Amino acid sequence: MLKYSVIIFLSLLTAIVSYSQKIISAADAVNLAVKNSKNISAASLSVKQQQQLLNSAINLPNPELFLEAPTGNFYTPSITQSIEFPTVYGKQYQLQKQYIGLAEKEKALTEAEVKLQAGQLYLLLQYADALQKQLYGQDTVFESISKSANRQFDAGQIDFLQKTFAETQYGEIHIQYRQVQQNVNALKSQLQFITASPDSLSAEPLNIFTSPFIDFEIYYDSAALITNPSVQLYKQTENINQKNIELQKSKALPGLAFGYFNQGERSTPVSNRFRFGFTVPLWFWQYKSNISAAKTSLQAALQKTSGLQQQLSVQLIAAKSELNANAQTLKYYQTSGNIKANEIISTAKRFFDNGQSDFINYLRTVNDAYAIQLKYIEAIKNYNQSILTIQYLTGSL
Repeated sequence: MLKYSVIIFLSLLTAIVSYSQKIISAADAVNLAVKNSKNISAASLSVKQQQQLLNSAINLPNPELFLEAPTGNFYTPSITQSIEFPTVYGKQYQLQKQYIGLAEKEKALTEAEVKLQAGQLYLLLQYADALQKQLYGQDTVFESISKSANRQFDAGQIDFLQKTFAETQYGEIHIQYRQVQQNVNALKSQLQFITASPDSLSAEPLNIFTSPFIDFEIYYDSAALITNPSVQLYKQTENINQKNIELQKSKALPGLAFGYFNQGERSTPVSNRFRFGFTVPLWFWQYKSNISAAKTSLQAALQKTSGLQQQLSVQLIAAKSELNANAQTLKYYQTSGNIKANEIISTAKRFFDNGQSDFINYLRTVNDAYAIQLKYIEAIKNYNQSILTIQYLTGSL
């Protein structure tokens, strides 16, 4: 009775664990990671902050209030308001809008990085899951062979070397299987954390991505990098520097001043109490220095953008080359390698069952065939990783 109770309890526990593990697609995992990213939330607040500063672009100086006695007989109030040339405020407003654009580009870059991180993590989980299934089958086969070898050794049918070799092969595979199990659990925990999911998440089976990047001509392709989020960010910095040049030039224009002040007797007509004037940009060297510095800043920004595009182009060339190499490797395993591995395993088993092969030869043969199957899984992972890298570099992730 106790035995059946234990079996029922373990069955229920397994059902509960299986139920609590939710299978999620790669797209959903990425979307959840973006939705729950604290870095993206912080970037959104930066955008909001720059938008809030837009009204402060028209920053008028405070008016000046005085009580003076121009005739020495009485005090009279005065108020004076000075302003920059109106063009300055328009340029400041345009510059602030560019800063809003910069914050938006920074947010887009953060989103791309989160998407890449989530996509890579999901792919690693798929790969680990595939390895776990592959090693489970191999572990089961090798465990059965190890037990059989022990029985035959006890019966005096095989020697100590064959028995020990079978045990050693099983021990190595079993350790690999346990390590992959731990890795799967760790990756599931990471995926659950970045997606803020209340449930443990499982990935869909490892599949091969479709790619429009195969057989691309490998050359310096600056056009492919225009939508890269880092390039977009640097381009926006160029726009800011260009607007700053326009702003500094406009500040060299005369300013305006107007106000109210009675410099005569109390009976002075109201119309004669108003004052008007303008500021003279006499200290021309400071305006010239600011304009020159703004132009230099723009040149530096242009050079930084060119440098980034150069760096990313090298990475893109390498990624395309790696993708084509991985595609060729994957094609080999699909059309030949993996098929032959299955044939080797079935043939070796038939020879072993018929007594035409001993434990050592059989285990060596199937171990090599299983290694080919593991390489096939790795080839899929490497191929998909190359696609993710190119998507990130070209801003299409």
